[in-house]
Amino acid sequence: MFLTKTTLKSDVGEGSASKVEDGKVLRRTLSFCPECLRLIPAEVFVRDGKVWIGKTCPEHGEYVDIYWASYEMYRRAERFAVTWRGVSNPNVKKENPSCPHDCGLCSLHLSHTALANIVVTNRCDLACWYCFFFAEKAGYVYEPTLEQIRFMVRVLRSEKPVPCNAVQLTGGEPCLREDLIDIIRICKEEGIDHVQLNTDGIRLALDPELALKVRRAGVNTIYLSFDGVTPKTNPKNHREIPRILENCRRAGVGIVLVPTVIKSVNDHEVGAILKFGFDNIDVVRGVNYQPVSLVGRISKAEVERFRITIPEVIMRIEEQTNGEISRDDFYPVPTVIPITQFVEAFTGKPKYALSTHFACGMATYVFKVDGKLIPITRFVDVEGLLEYLREKAEEIKAGKNKYLVLLKTMFKLRSFIDREKQPKGLNLPRL
Repeated sequence: MFLTKTTLKSDVGEGSASKVEDGKVLRRTLSFCPECLRLIPAEVFVRDGKVWIGKTCPEHGEYVDIYWASYEMYRRAERFAVTWRGVSNPNVKKENPSCPHDCGLCSLHLSHTALANIVVTNRCDLACWYCFFFAEKAGYVYEPTLEQIRFMVRVLRSEKPVPCNAVQLTGGEPCLREDLIDIIRICKEEGIDHVQLNTDGIRLALDPELALKVRRAGVNTIYLSFDGVTPKTNPKNHREIPRILENCRRAGVGIVLVPTVIKSVNDHEVGAILKFGFDNIDVVRGVNYQPVSLVGRISKAEVERFRITIPEVIMRIEEQTNGEISRDDFYPVPTVIPITQFVEAFTGKPKYALSTHFACGMATYVFKVDGKLIPITRFVDVEGLLEYLREKAEEIKAGKNKYLVLLKTMFKLRSFIDREKQPKGLNLPRL
């Protein structure tokens, strides 16, 4: 499960959350007044075993909202927080930029662009009640020209020290654009390695050749909206799903299922969604659970009814898989930074780094063997492996022969794998 957010300097707290008792402030940051959108100070704090964010607008008063529904999981995730280096040539040249009014990227960013979202249209063939971005609500059509899209991609590719190499085409519904294939080709022509198509899949179901066309043009992954396994939880494309999967199978393009998880609406099906993914593992590459984003003018009662946080989604996965996947199997996105550190130390060059804020997403890898779900953490010492890579990176930077360190590392990697518990036929070092 991945949720993306760029880490900002205002998000980096001091001290360790593990030392903070109930009712104490964990860190201070900036937020918005939901009424006037004024930028105001905010505090992240603990109460009743949960993490909350509180803020006060001088005009509209106090707001307190749930941030993470488990302080225990927050503390564990916080251990992997990192401060990275951002971009050396920010697009916004202001000396003291204001977030988010001067966005695009500015010097406040501590991460480079890992996956860029390019909105190619705000038109859509659906009207999902929870969606906050489509033409009917905006009151106008937003649709950049091919020249404008090429310019956007060139800006992304010009980022230093690490050019953006992954793009998601999103909307609205991107497949409504008749020149979609041209857009995909532009991304590839400008040097984008990974092109992801965010879609409800309806056009892929109606046109059997479209999946093949987007694959040939350069799409690597179909990022498919999929809110549940029943017509009630997934009315948007439940009937089309079988044809979408079949057409993508024929085209040889992988799918990531993307459920928008809404409390009291479809959170009871997160386990069934995972099972559906495994039942179609020949074409489904992963599941990305996205807790619903409630924005705009929405009542407090509705927020409390529908809002669900990352820990709550993970706990429901744990419950609905009968503990086969546990909350301890999940790690925050920046956990993998030691891999980047090792590769950078060996090559001497800045590399792709997932330095996303630790509270913005957690993930795991899961295998299915003889009907049982086996998370990678059950046979790999994940933390031991990553700490070892971090240490080896430091050794190279300290002047040790990098080739000898690499050789030693390759031999050592197998020691972090429990061969007895590893799924049969899996050669993890080779992967």
